[in-house]
Amino acid sequence: MTLATDWIPFGRGVRVVQTHACGLIAVEKPEGILSHPNPGEVAEKGTILITGNYSLEEEAFHVRDGKGGIRRVYLLNRLDSPTSGVLLLSVDEGLAGVVRKMFARSQVSKKYVALIRGRGLRTPRGTWQDQLAKTKGPGGGVRSETGAGAPAVTVYQWMRPSSGTLPLSLIHLEPRTGRTHQLRVQTSTHGHPILGDRTYGDFDFNKTVGSARGFKRLFLHAESTHLIFDWQGEKIDFKATSPMPAEFAEAMVSDEEPKGKGPKGPRKGSSTPISPRLRIRL
Repeated sequence: MTLATDWIPFGRGVRVVQTHACGLIAVEKPEGILSHPNPGEVAEKGTILITGNYSLEEEAFHVRDGKGGIRRVYLLNRLDSPTSGVLLLSVDEGLAGVVRKMFARSQVSKKYVALIRGRGLRTPRGTWQDQLAKTKGPGGGVRSETGAGAPAVTVYQWMRPSSGTLPLSLIHLEPRTGRTHQLRVQTSTHGHPILGDRTYGDFDFNKTVGSARGFKRLFLHAESTHLIFDWQGEKIDFKATSPMPAEFAEAMVSDEEPKGKGPKGPRKGSSTPISPRLRIRL
């Protein structure tokens, strides 16, 4: 069952991947797009998930429906601006309340894929259990730190190392809780920060392996979201998926020379050596 969404002014590159007649919408958010406007900030047009007035109290965008009326599009979960992938919306207020409670109770299955530092993990599959607390970061932003705080639980599955010389691995992550920046903090805490993470990652690693080779994004992607619930006498089984972005595959096979090198740089076909510091830490 489908739902018309052509009246919703989505931001740059946002794509609808699944809908249901009950009012549920799944979209694919590109990296660099905000889930909602930050309070007190004026964002460039097209850089927000949906163009329209956003109510922090309702957690909803107010959008003109093309018929002279105003309709609300409810934001059901969030992704950090640098993270891409599946995000859920609703055009029904009651449904929004039901699904938000499911997220709060960890009743929604979410699967992510990430590129992390290192070519292997000591235990290929397991569960990370930490305590995370929110703090104020530089400039007043929110960040999370391990220590006293709320439980953060993530099931991880190491998939494979890069086929090139880069010290990278592909990993699947299933958060069982929904703490702020949970996956980014836990991968870093357990010794395998995500490539391109400017807040919780390894600066030297990002520079040597990431930006030097032209990889500018955070390599974290919400690959799928699945939920089952009862709604108005019907059992809704809703699953939305978003394929792994092309940049991930490119990084996993990259043996190209760093971009921007002059005549004295590595010759074509060679790879940039990893710094001794990085070799030790992998």
